[in-house]
Amino acid sequence: MKPETEQRLGTLEVLLEEEIRYSLPCHEDGATLKPYAWDATIKGEFTPLNLIKSEGWIIETDPEVAFENWLWPEHNGLASSLIHLYNKDPKKILDEHTKNQRYQQYSNLLKLLTKKIKKLQAFSFSYNSHYSLSVIVGRVPDSQRWICLSSTVPQETPKFINNLIHCSPYKEEKKSNLEAEKLSNIEKTINNMIKELGEIMIYGYYDGGYNHFHHHSIVLASGGSQEEAINNALLKSGLVEIYKVEKFMIQGDGGRGFSVDDRDFDQDNVTNLIKFLNTMFPKLLLYRFCFWDYEHLYILGETDDSQQDSSASWVGVAIHSQFTYNP
Repeated sequence: MKPETEQRLGTLEVLLEEEIRYSLPCHEDGATLKPYAWDATIKGEFTPLNLIKSEGWIIETDPEVAFENWLWPEHNGLASSLIHLYNKDPKKILDEHTKNQRYQQYSNLLKLLTKKIKKLQAFSFSYNSHYSLSVIVGRVPDSQRWICLSSTVPQETPKFINNLIHCSPYKEEKKSNLEAEKLSNIEKTINNMIKELGEIMIYGYYDGGYNHFHHHSIVLASGGSQEEAINNALLKSGLVEIYKVEKFMIQGDGGRGFSVDDRDFDQDNVTNLIKFLNTMFPKLLLYRFCFWDYEHLYILGETDDSQQDSSASWVGVAIHSQFTYNP
C-alpha cells in the first residue's frame, strides 16, 4: 500500500474509532460504518466485478443452473424463498399454461446460446443463501464483442438515493452495442427473444402492510471483453449502481441516515467524517451492491498517489445492512 493511501486509511480508522451507525429505510437494526481501502498494488484495477470477486460473492456455475435461477422467481412468484405469503392474488401468479409457455421460451433461448455463442460461461452472484443472481456470458461469433444476459434484481429496500445521500448518476451506461447498425443475426435473434419474454410481476415482502412487488425480466448487455460485458449486465440488472456523491444528509425522511437517536451519537464525529471525505476526495463515488434485501454501500475516493499508475487505489467507508421484515 502506497504512503498516501495508507495515511488516508489511517485517518478514517481514527475517525471511526467511536462507532458511527447508519440506518437505511426499513433497516431497523442499522449498520456500522467501516473504513475500507482498495489497494491497487495488490488487487489491481478497481471495478465493480473485481470488488465482487475480492469479497467472494461470485462462483462459476453451469448455464443450466443459471437457467433454473431465472425461472425460479417466475414459477414461484417470489423474490426469495424466505418470503411466505398468506394472501396471494391469483391474478398476479402465472397459471400453468403460461409457466409452460415461458419455460419453452427460456429453453429455446438457452439452446440458442449453447449452440451459437462462443466461450459460453455462467456465473452466480450471492452474498448469502437466501438470494442469488445468475448471468450467462459469451463471445459473439466472428466478433470481438461479448454479450451477457442477466435477470433483474428485486431491490427490497425503499428508495434512499437522493433522500439520504444526494447523488448524480456517474458514467451512465452507454447505449448497448446491440443498438448499433451492424448487428449479427444471432444478436438480433437473442434480443427479440428477450423482448418477447417481457417482464412479469413477482412478490417481495407483501404481508403486514409492506405490499412490495418487483418486476422480473432478462436484460442483455455487451462489451469489448468478458469482464466489461458482465460489468454492464450487473449495472443493467440493478445489482450494481454507481453515483457521484454531491451531499451527505445527517438525517433524512423518517429519521433515517446517521443514527442521531443513538445514546452515544456525537454529531461532531459525523461532521468530521463528512468534512474529511469531502476535503480529501473531490470526486467521491457511491457504489451500491444490492442482493435483494441486503445492501452493500461503498463510498470511495481515489487516492492522488496513484494518478500516474494504470490502476488507482481507493479509500472510504463501507456500509453493510439488511432489510428488516417486521410485520
